[in-house]
Amino acid sequence: MKIKRGKLLASAFGGLLLAVGALAPAFAGDVPSDFNLQVTPSPLVTTVKPGVKTQIELKVRNGGSGTENLKIEPRSFNFKSSTGQISLDDTAPPGVAPWVSFSAPKFTVQPGQWFSQQIIFNVPKDAGFSYSFALVISRQSDPKPTNGGRLIKGSLAVFTLVNVDRPGAKSSLEVKDFTISKHLYEYLPATLSIHFKNNGNTIAQPYGNIFVQRTANSKKPLAVLPVNGSKSYILPGTERVITASWNDGFATYEAAPQPDGTSKNHLVLNWSKFSHFRIGRYTAHLVAVYNDGQHDVPIEGTVSFWVIPWRAILLTLFSIVAVWLLSLWLFVKLLRRHDRKRARREQQEQKKEAEK
Repeated sequence: MKIKRGKLLASAFGGLLLAVGALAPAFAGDVPSDFNLQVTPSPLVTTVKPGVKTQIELKVRNGGSGTENLKIEPRSFNFKSSTGQISLDDTAPPGVAPWVSFSAPKFTVQPGQWFSQQIIFNVPKDAGFSYSFALVISRQSDPKPTNGGRLIKGSLAVFTLVNVDRPGAKSSLEVKDFTISKHLYEYLPATLSIHFKNNGNTIAQPYGNIFVQRTANSKKPLAVLPVNGSKSYILPGTERVITASWNDGFATYEAAPQPDGTSKNHLVLNWSKFSHFRIGRYTAHLVAVYNDGQHDVPIEGTVSFWVIPWRAILLTLFSIVAVWLLSLWLFVKLLRRHDRKRARREQQEQKKEAEK
């Protein structure tokens, strides 16, 4: 496996690896069925200048059937690189709360209506390079208990990534590993993993493609797999593994749910892709980039693997050998039968000669 890495100084922004949606719920916990909020954009990503007030619009839609009296507050969260898990805190983010404000800290949204919330960032001149926190939208007061006596609270968190455009910002993303889950597959899918590490003090957002080819010098790829198609972000000082799967083949494994809740792979034959029967050696070529604020910095890598349907091959060889052995047995049997007939004829001829 070969990796080429690019590292440059840049003015970029810090954040978390999160899927971007043009219109999507960001984070909900213990949400009642009638608590239905949508926000855009999510996550909220912006670049600000120290000492300059910046205003960003966040739209909130009430998809529920009742009027919602809401409030919005900044909250801290923790991200574990080892597991990719996010845990939301009930405390205001230190160093952030004093310079984040809202046009309407408390607001009301009618059913089916949108509300435009203005997020105001008044970053001090001595601010750092990047900040990541959550804007939690929740009800102003707790709802009444349900018939079962339970009190259900609804909340939604918009993860917010703020870059401070100041001298000293450094964007540096490296690929620690570009690997394949197995070097020998019986059938597809083949899973490719890219282990990114953000060595800078600002956000990094990689994107690009993985080209699956017969050889490293092939002119035309067999498949093009997007890298980070969800347009995710990686926090400064964190690591994350992004995967891509190649399953374009005539014979592929698919996971089927089992009664006990587990899943089990079973072989699926897609006759419309009979010409895509995969066997032999393949090469995956990574071509990714990240923007350092001025231009794209390339990241490349290659890894090779084999697809050998060994059980089908063994079954075919066994069938060929079995047919050959059966043919040989029948041939020997016919020879012996022919020899017996010839021996009987000779005995009969000798007997006739003796009678004369």
